[in-house]
Amino acid sequence: MEEEFDFFDIEMFNVNLAITRMSLASIHAAEGKLDAAIEEYTHVLEFDPNLYLAYLNRGRVFWRKGERERAMEDMTRAINLEPEVAITYICRGDLFFDRGDLGAAGKDYRKALELSPANRTAMERMELLRRKKR
Repeated sequence: MEEEFDFFDIEMFNVNLAITRMSLASIHAAEGKLDAAIEEYTHVLEFDPNLYLAYLNRGRVFWRKGERERAMEDMTRAINLEPEVAITYICRGDLFFDRGDLGAAGKDYRKALELSPANRTAMERMELLRRKKR
């Protein structure tokens, strides 16, 4: 008798593996093992290239490493995938702020506030931006 191939089991294995890798990446990042964190987030994205959270988190790690252009690419990709999530705009706004592009930073912070009007972090960033422009 021929055994039936169960694609559902394989898919669930892949989902569980991706969740495990996301968790491992977060642990590596918390421990300061930035290259290992990036590697794990990259593996997750190989499984699901549309997972905005993996781009957001990998972008944060690239930023911590000082790889600002790669961080900007990941933040922008996260925004393109999930344009209604305020934190992605705050993070990208921080990158713009860090490189002195206050206009672009303000645009992202305003978008974050539009999406989440009570977002304390976005409000604080707008205040910081106002003080910086004085």
